[in-house]
Amino acid sequence: MGERVLLAEGREAEVFLQADGTVLKLLRQPGDGGRVEREAAALRALAAAGIAAPAVVGTVEVDGRPGLVTTRVEGTNLLDLLGRRPLSVLAAGRVMGAAHAAMHEIVAPADLPDLKDLLAGRIAAADLAGGRREAALALLDALPGGDRLCHGDFHLGNMIGTWAHAEVIDWGDAARGDPVADVARTELLHRIGEPGPGTPAFIRAVAPVGRGLLTDRYLATYRRHRPLDGRLVDRWRVVRAAARLAEPIPEERPKLLAVLDRGLEPAG
Repeated sequence: MGERVLLAEGREAEVFLQADGTVLKLLRQPGDGGRVEREAAALRALAAAGIAAPAVVGTVEVDGRPGLVTTRVEGTNLLDLLGRRPLSVLAAGRVMGAAHAAMHEIVAPADLPDLKDLLAGRIAAADLAGGRREAALALLDALPGGDRLCHGDFHLGNMIGTWAHAEVIDWGDAARGDPVADVARTELLHRIGEPGPGTPAFIRAVAPVGRGLLTDRYLATYRRHRPLDGRLVDRWRVVRAAARLAEPIPEERPKLLAVLDRGLEPAG
């Protein structure tokens, strides 16, 4: 690791700048090699579609940990940028909405996993009781499939660059599915998600107010580029909340359960 400089780290990976100028994303878990392959496939699909993204250099293994080597994207992530320029919250929403809509024009590579299968596995693994798991799985089964490239964890922290030009990174959760499911995940994250490690203090402080403005502008912008059925977003939000409960973020659990229980209430 002597020739590598730590650029960033999160719950699932560390990101290093290497001596040759490339970037190494090193996953924390030795068994996450499949995530590396998924990310590489998604980045190649973006390149083929002419959408700016890090170029894949190759895959590696370091001390038993899987890693992906890509070209470096210059700039800072847009969450940090928003922290320095909080009045840019509406611009941030516009950038997010346009980028997500462009992504969903791409037909996903056939070797990416099916999003509904991934979500079913996560819901099955989540700590759910009182019939919630069965109800969430039944709702998931009734929702549409799809063939679009879905990021799986799209948010401002995974966009690097400027308001004028930003590239989307961190494609380890990429899948093939209904783009509305991807929108619902992003909407859920920005409305109730807990900020990750390293989030600017200002963003943490203003999150209760700013997240609503950001999310509303994101959805409005997305709708200008692609149709978006609000009722379908509502149904996918419930499923995404159930799946999110499989992730080790205890601070979010009460809010996620509230979303899940409201969505699973019988109509009428």
